[in-house]
Amino acid sequence: MNKVLRSLIVVGVVGITGCATPQNTFASKVKAESEKHLDVSQQWEQGQKDVKKGETLLADGRKAISKGNAQIREGEKLMTLARTNAQKQREAFQAMASSLTGAQNGKRAADLVERLDDIADAWEDADEMYVDAKDLIEDGNTNVAEGQSETEQGQALVTSGKTRMQQAESTYQQRTGQGLVEQMHLEEKPNNF
Repeated sequence: MNKVLRSLIVVGVVGITGCATPQNTFASKVKAESEKHLDVSQQWEQGQKDVKKGETLLADGRKAISKGNAQIREGEKLMTLARTNAQKQREAFQAMASSLTGAQNGKRAADLVERLDDIADAWEDADEMYVDAKDLIEDGNTNVAEGQSETEQGQALVTSGKTRMQQAESTYQQRTGQGLVEQMHLEEKPNNF
């Protein structure tokens, strides 16, 4: 009975060990290859992430620059209009003010003062438009500066990401002695047992 029990144990251990040995398949080779070159894979993936993030920053930067330039153009138009309106109201105010000395009665003076008040309001509106235009130009300059910064950061990420990817590919090729395309098209060799 002892011999039978020992024989069964030996047969069981041999059977379990035989099943546990890895089979030499393409899938197992790829798995082993992946583990062996995990650092290269991670380096390449990080490079790819950097490129994508960089491209997003480039796009956002270009949008900010475009928006900023539009704000600057609009601000400059408003500023020109504000200056023209302010000058027009100043001249109208001066002309109206000089006619105050010729007022013959209180009614005429009150009418002139009311018209001067309207001119002064329009002049104030022109001054406020000028301030708004100046603020718009400042916002535009801020957007342009931020856009340029994003564009520079994006370009740096794209460049470093591509470099990282190329380095990973080069390292992989040096380790395996073949390029990525060649490695991807390896065919499983038949086992002759």
